[in-house]
Amino acid sequence: MMVNSTVRAATLACVVAAAWPVVARAQDAPAAPPGFVQPEVSDPMLAPPEAAPSEIRSWDEAIALIRRSPDYLTSVEAVERSIAQRRITLAAVLPQLSAAGSYVHNFNTEAIRLGAADVVTPAPNLWSATATASWNVLDLRGLHAVGTADRAIAVANLSLAERRRLLASQIVAAMLATLSAGRVSELDRVGLRTALERLALTQTRLSFNRGTALDVDRAQQDVAAARAQLISGDEQLRQAREALGQALGSATPIAAPASLDLEGFERAVATTCHLDRTIEQRADIAAARGNVEIAERQITEAELRFVPSIALGSQAGWASVATLGPKETWSFTALLSVPLFDGGARYGQLRDARAAAAQARDTLATLRVDAMIEAARAARAIGVTSAAHDVAKQQRELAQRIDARTREGYAKGVGTSLDLVTSAQALRQAETNLALLDFQLAQARAGAVLANAECFY
Repeated sequence: MMVNSTVRAATLACVVAAAWPVVARAQDAPAAPPGFVQPEVSDPMLAPPEAAPSEIRSWDEAIALIRRSPDYLTSVEAVERSIAQRRITLAAVLPQLSAAGSYVHNFNTEAIRLGAADVVTPAPNLWSATATASWNVLDLRGLHAVGTADRAIAVANLSLAERRRLLASQIVAAMLATLSAGRVSELDRVGLRTALERLALTQTRLSFNRGTALDVDRAQQDVAAARAQLISGDEQLRQAREALGQALGSATPIAAPASLDLEGFERAVATTCHLDRTIEQRADIAAARGNVEIAERQITEAELRFVPSIALGSQAGWASVATLGPKETWSFTALLSVPLFDGGARYGQLRDARAAAAQARDTLATLRVDAMIEAARAARAIGVTSAAHDVAKQQRELAQRIDARTREGYAKGVGTSLDLVTSAQALRQAETNLALLDFQLAQARAGAVLANAECFY
């Protein structure tokens, strides 16, 4: 009897030890009671998630990858295209010069007597050269279009600046998402471990006739829920890494290191992106204003289609054989073009330009409202997220204490298995919420800067 009593006492000591909470956050977890030995549990799903194929260690490294991403390069090439279009527009109002040379051999000829000489026509072999110069010396619409093209270049540069801001925001969010998903994945494994320990607790109680099969079933149900949460968390981690790689122009998943200093990361972002003084200075608002100006200039351009134009031209030619006339020729042409009626196309273009200008003004007004709301929300997000973080920390601490007391009481025969499972689920949820808010707070701080900033990289 004494041996059985000793074994029972030792077993119950292990049961009570199993009731004590496992650390979800080692630095905040309550210390285990003196003399308690935590039993070990094992499961293949407790192994850490696979590492990402690639990792970025700093914000500067992320910036270097952004500059090579297709999304960024597309905006850079848009600036190059606007410069090329400006050159094409300018060419229409500059003088044009062309030259041509030809050789003609005629197989059928005929000799015609003119006076005392025979003339062979057409000439068996004929060499000729011509040079032509032309210039639309008075083309008001073309000159106006050059100014419009200059403004299009400015808008393209502003659009590139806005793309830099949006990409920076996207990469910040993606990097923090990978860190957040990685932290949640760790907590899911801690949750599974504690669920397995609760299952061992209920099974031990049942073996000593101090529990029921329902207790074991509920504990197994909790283990299954913890497994499902872990599987979902790991998939979210993989998707977060894929999203970061995609944002950086890579088909390979990329992760941010778990050791990343969030405060240093925020400072690095603030160094790259500087806060503008007003919403009107934000690149997308400035680009929208530029689009309004371009649209209004296109109204003027449509009106200039009704204006006459003057073109000058000159042509010089040389032929090796001349039948009637000199071998060298030179002519000058002045052309006045007066548009009279084109079926109403100019009126349609004018009406379309006016409607496009109205659309551009409406777009600018919408962007202003959106930008002001975005900036206000970004500024407010720091305080809201910080308050939510403090509340989540209190909830996590309460959930830890409740779970610890529930497990200890259940080990001593107080409470039900439903209390045990409920406290476990509440603790897992509280841990996950706090982990997410840790990174949401960092994102809110960075977002307050990026909501109204100009980025240089």
